[in-house]
Amino acid sequence: MPSAVKIYKHFETPKVSGVYKRLICLTGENKGKAYFLMGKRVVMGRSDKCDIGIHDLKSSREHLELMLVGKNYILTDLSSQNGVMINDLKVKQHTLSDGDKIIVGKTVYKFTEVEVLKEEKSKAIKSVISKNESTAEEEKNKKTVMILIVVIVLGLVLLITDEPEITKVAKRSNADVAVKEIDDSFARAIKQRNVESKKNKEKLAIYFKKGLREYREGNFFRAISEFESAQQWSPNDALANFYLRKTREKLDEQIEAYFSQAIRDSDAINYQKALTSYCAVVRILNKHQKDPRFISAKAGIKDVEEKLGMDEGEVVCVDDGKK
Repeated sequence: MPSAVKIYKHFETPKVSGVYKRLICLTGENKGKAYFLMGKRVVMGRSDKCDIGIHDLKSSREHLELMLVGKNYILTDLSSQNGVMINDLKVKQHTLSDGDKIIVGKTVYKFTEVEVLKEEKSKAIKSVISKNESTAEEEKNKKTVMILIVVIVLGLVLLITDEPEITKVAKRSNADVAVKEIDDSFARAIKQRNVESKKNKEKLAIYFKKGLREYREGNFFRAISEFESAQQWSPNDALANFYLRKTREKLDEQIEAYFSQAIRDSDAINYQKALTSYCAVVRILNKHQKDPRFISAKAGIKDVEEKLGMDEGEVVCVDDGKK
């Protein structure tokens, strides 16, 4: 029996031309893998027998299925314990559209349609591009040759012409003036560059100081904002790039720790502690509500509310000032 799924790296595609439907894993252990849907029924879950394995603590052994009906895949929740989110809504069944995001726990998949061109068409496109590049290169070479010819002709004219001595002296004098002007201009340019370099370093130092203060206080989003400003001010500054990368890593570690603690507390029936951890994620990502981790945290809170017999939305993590 042919496999229901073919797995490729993110930018790889099948060799056979056609229109394919695929899932790209955006987070988790299989981040970057592309699952091309080849069968009429594709099962996703934690079990090794599933067509697509979901390595997530919130995943059931057989969590959901994708069934090909006509030209569309229909997602169905297989009575999983923690449910399935499509974009920002919890669903039992859903017809997938290009761009939909499937969320199970902290793992996110993006459903897309991709067209693989025939090899002849692909070669034709590459040939046109190559031809255009060759034409541009030929034009560039022609211009270079013309410039060289003009320079050589002018040089011969100057050598052949027999000028009076006084004219030669005048020309040497003018040449000396021109050289002096070039030297002065060069000195001014160096001085200006040094001034600009000093201003650049002072500006970066301000961004770094603010960013590191926010980093030490645990305000990682504010720190990221400062380091991004430094990066925009000086895109090639290694220190700005380093600070930005480390701060993003620290933010991801903090959110991951809250999720892990929430799952442990929920499994141990310490639901109040689980709510505390989920709320911490919500507060951190409150201004980034499209972030899949914010959506997962909200889903976790809703799940705990159901287990505690609370009304949906009863748990308020962020006071927005509304009554």
